[in-house]
Amino acid sequence: MRRRTAPLKAIAMGALMIVGLLNPAAASSRADVRPLGKPLKGHTAQVEAVAVGKRSDGTPVIVSAGYDKTVRIWDLDTGKALGKPLKGHKGEIYDVAVGRRSDGTPVIVSGAADDIRIWNLNTGKPIGKPLKARNGLVYAVTTGRRGDGTPIIISSGDALTRDVEIWNLDTGKLIGKPSVNPFAFTVTQLVTGRRSDGTPVFVTGATNGRARIWNMNTGKPLSKSLSRCGTCLVEGLAVGKRGDGTPVAVTVDVPGSPAEEGSAPKSSMRIWNLDTGKPIGESIVAQGDTTMEVAVGQRGDGSPVIVSGDGGGLSVWDLDTGARVGGPFAGHTRAIFALAIGKRSDGTPVAISGGLDKTIRVWSLGS
Repeated sequence: MRRRTAPLKAIAMGALMIVGLLNPAAASSRADVRPLGKPLKGHTAQVEAVAVGKRSDGTPVIVSAGYDKTVRIWDLDTGKALGKPLKGHKGEIYDVAVGRRSDGTPVIVSGAADDIRIWNLNTGKPIGKPLKARNGLVYAVTTGRRGDGTPIIISSGDALTRDVEIWNLDTGKLIGKPSVNPFAFTVTQLVTGRRSDGTPVFVTGATNGRARIWNMNTGKPLSKSLSRCGTCLVEGLAVGKRGDGTPVAVTVDVPGSPAEEGSAPKSSMRIWNLDTGKPIGESIVAQGDTTMEVAVGQRGDGSPVIVSGDGGGLSVWDLDTGARVGGPFAGHTRAIFALAIGKRSDGTPVAISGGLDKTIRVWSLGS
């Protein structure tokens, strides 16, 4: 998934240090998180988005996209590029997602400055015509399934239209009317999940610091704003489950400017109950002047974790306690803009990162 978007360039360049409780097991955990292989190179501009999926033959893959207007597919086990770059977008690509159509075909969905495109994940060929959002610009895309099994794309545009649109992934047609973001700010973050009762939901994050939970079946909001920092940007957003099965959303708020002249802005990461919309625990405060990307998944021992991109490094946090497990681990030479979590064919859980240095890295999260 992509995490940072075009309107937010001014935030992109510094170092970020997260301040939180240290897990006593950090020393032994540190050895489990490490880069696997060399950086994946091929993009000629910053990598804005990464996602993980599987081809029909079971091959686990990385999908990446960025400002060079291309989508690329990589073998998650070997790091080798699969086929040529996918070209067609005329503008910078801000987000990618992976999903499946009703017939089982695995697909890539890319959102860019010009349109939305669907690609066959097996062949790399485009499927159908580009989807045109009302204002053209598409800053975020994600995929999911409604309660009746319909596979969908959810996309967001800019503050002029305030649209969050739902599309049928099989037909490319809009479903219903756009869900209108009630605030005149750009939705730059979109993720999907399910509540404990099985209700499919999507969560939005906007440039006014507000995140919100929506019913995927109806397009109606299920919560008030999760966070109310009117001067912040929701610069990271992910969903997952805690060890007890509680579905959660994780948000990162980045202030638009420092609290005091000459100081670095204090960012914060927070965990929210996806069923109730209420916060769980205290905020984890981050000190820095860069974006902070997040993804949620599991380590090799099954423990749920948050992975964050801190400048050019990676940090791992216990999703149940909010404590840092380890990091930041050095890898990228410049800021990380995109994160995803998946598994290799041998079951090794991995994190995928991409960023301003035009490279992608694969990290082991423990065997």
